[in-house]
Amino acid sequence: MLKFPPRRILVAVERSSASLHAWEAAKEIAGRFGASLEAVWCPAPGERPDALKALRARLGPGARVHALKGEPSFAVRRLARDRRVDLVVMGTHHRPGLVRLVQGSTAEAVVHDAPCPVLVVPRAWRVPAWVLAPVTGAPYARRGLLAAAVLARAYKARLALLEVVEEGAKGPAAARRVSLQARKLPPAVARDVKPEFEVRVGYAVKEILRAERGRDLVVLVAHRKSLLGNLVLGETVERVLRHSRVPVLAIPAR
Repeated sequence: MLKFPPRRILVAVERSSASLHAWEAAKEIAGRFGASLEAVWCPAPGERPDALKALRARLGPGARVHALKGEPSFAVRRLARDRRVDLVVMGTHHRPGLVRLVQGSTAEAVVHDAPCPVLVVPRAWRVPAWVLAPVTGAPYARRGLLAAAVLARAYKARLALLEVVEEGAKGPAAARRVSLQARKLPPAVARDVKPEFEVRVGYAVKEILRAERGRDLVVLVAHRKSLLGNLVLGETVERVLRHSRVPVLAIPAR
């Protein structure tokens, strides 16, 4: 069951600037919502004996860090389930395309099978003034819309709803669909976030990345699909995670 705003937050950390961006974002969110905060770290083979001490010092006094052996994405998902957390926060590295394809992404792997929403932070966190929520007519899309609205309201931010349609589909019907999504919000929430609607024509990923300019946070539903009998992360979420320059909150569809 989706629990938002979060009460328990888990951050995946390492000794990198991307990891520190995630930690600072998680601290700010935890403080705003009164949530507990924990970190998980998976030391690399041959890590210095004092590495954990150095990491704790970098995170700041009182940081609670779980040091776990094993593959990072598996360890994060396992601990998220064991600790029953409501939100996982991770940093990400923008690697060249081929390197990313070969090495994969820990963040994408966590989003693929996380038991809770995952916030992927590619840069220093800033308090959002605009939240972008791409929407569709699918039943599961409402989960993402509600989470986006909750965050926007908590930060006194504006909410932008975006639907991307195929060539030739734009028109009054598409605009009505987006407006109908906004009407599903509780009246008090809609009044506070003042939702704006936009319909774009084209490829969903490309238009979402264009629409994120001037926004501070993107909220998407991570809907998995079946491919040859295996569940894989939907193409839209996967590609937005790879290329977005602003934080992306992925909400599980189930």
